[in-house]
Amino acid sequence: MLFQWFTIVSGWASVFLFVALAAYKIYKFATMPLNLRWEVYPVPHETQDRRRYGGSYMEQTDWAKESRPSSFAAELMEMGSEIFFMKRVREHNPYHLWPFSLALHWGIYLLLLWIGLLAATILIPALTSLTVAVGVAAFALGAGGAVGLIVKRATDEEMALYTAPVDYFNLVFLAAIFGLGLGSWLTDPLFSQHQAYVGGLLSFRPTPVSPVVVAMFLLLQVFAIYMPFSKLFHYIVKHFTFRETLWDDEFNVKGSSQDERIARQLSYTVSWAGPHIAPGKTWLEDVQVTSAGEEEK
Repeated sequence: MLFQWFTIVSGWASVFLFVALAAYKIYKFATMPLNLRWEVYPVPHETQDRRRYGGSYMEQTDWAKESRPSSFAAELMEMGSEIFFMKRVREHNPYHLWPFSLALHWGIYLLLLWIGLLAATILIPALTSLTVAVGVAAFALGAGGAVGLIVKRATDEEMALYTAPVDYFNLVFLAAIFGLGLGSWLTDPLFSQHQAYVGGLLSFRPTPVSPVVVAMFLLLQVFAIYMPFSKLFHYIVKHFTFRETLWDDEFNVKGSSQDERIARQLSYTVSWAGPHIAPGKTWLEDVQVTSAGEEEK
């Protein structure tokens, strides 16, 4: 009974810690200094005709005085193509990782859906068949994708050179979760014990389930706590990656909040040195010299 209470406490603790840590990380991302402009076109919020050839609103005469057309729906579609179909991996990655990466990502998406269905099935038993199908698909896709990426990175000479140990650790971690999920399904084909565990968690009512089911959920809880500290957190920060980094083409208006942020950043003191950088000066002072230590005439 004591261990069953531990699984309930650990389940809620993992949810609380994930939300708290994710919120903190998002806050840190939101308050980081402005990115340098990428100036990579096309950007999806432009008009359709400009997206076609990579144009910009700055092509207009007196563009600063004109209202800017912007399509948030187009941005969502572009982000969706990357999130759900790994568009850039398919088009630009030369190592043929796309099938494995897509499988792993969909394994994670379906795993989250499966957990929601487990809770919903308590109230709507007719969802049992759908829950089983989604769960099996999640575990099979996730395990296959993680193992495939491990093998691909380890056996490709070029990829092995820049695959860090933490990359293997992350993939093994995910493979273990999905592998345990497949094992727990074999011992519980209708996921009835999984449903009992989730029901006990939601109602604070300890429920005995098989060890492999408990192990899978405990590993998933550890992963939820670990994820905000890892590169895997990129799921949450797509907004910053796309809208505030890759697609940022806002022009600066004097006295705006962005103008104030730029002024603050220009007053930061440079703590590193290089052929073109003099340490101890502010960013503004450094950009006013043509080479380190030589004032612009």
